[in-house]
Amino acid sequence: MNQTIKTDIATKSSKQKITKNTLIRLGFSIGGALALWLFFAVLANIFSNQPSLYRVFVLLGGSSQGYIQFVTYALSIFALMQLRDMSQYIKLQFKGFDLKLLPEEDQLILTPEEVADIKLSVLEIEKRGKLYLITRFIKNACTQYRNNQSIPETMQVLDGQIGNAREEMDGNLNMVRFLISSVMSVGFIGTIIGLTSAIGNAYLAKTDQGLSILTGYLAVSFDTTLVALLLGLILNYFYQKYLENMDIYFAQSKTYIMDNLVSRIYRHPEE
Repeated sequence: MNQTIKTDIATKSSKQKITKNTLIRLGFSIGGALALWLFFAVLANIFSNQPSLYRVFVLLGGSSQGYIQFVTYALSIFALMQLRDMSQYIKLQFKGFDLKLLPEEDQLILTPEEVADIKLSVLEIEKRGKLYLITRFIKNACTQYRNNQSIPETMQVLDGQIGNAREEMDGNLNMVRFLISSVMSVGFIGTIIGLTSAIGNAYLAKTDQGLSILTGYLAVSFDTTLVALLLGLILNYFYQKYLENMDIYFAQSKTYIMDNLVSRIYRHPEE
């Protein structure tokens, strides 16, 4: 009963922490986007007498019509913060290889007793607070081998453990994928709003002043899409970089355990 209560309290505390972190990131994202909007607006005002620079800063959202760029900036900053945290987690997992949990000497073989000793050493390391995915993979592989001393089943469990961990990390990317697609969608929404405004005020084309207003609407509409596409390229670069690091980590994890644990296990033919 007491254990259940402790588990419920830990789960509730974890959810509250996640919610708090999300709110903090949201605040930073909105604040950062607002700072960019004001920054470009100030620059546009300063360089208003230089058409080329003024046009660039207006394109980036430095005008009263830059609210669409503001939204895309906020979404992009939030996505980058998510990717940064996940990338740091992957970098942390690579440090697990530095623990030298498995023997790497050439031609060395392991007996079932030595496999059990490896598991015990990994458990001791985890008790000291060094929790890595690689320690979990090794521990579970050793446990499976201890249960039935079957190397094929040990390999199957290892594949399953690595696959599950990979799926879990990939599932955590759903929010990032949504944010990246949202940036693109918001950019296209800005284009539609600008085109709709231009079409709705088409009658202004009869005068030179009115034509200038219409071209302004059209410029704003395409500016939002251009900014969204540029931000999308940046986000996709960091997203693909994260996927690359994740693929490398899991490939190295499997190779490390297969080469230094599973392939070294030796059982006497009579056993």
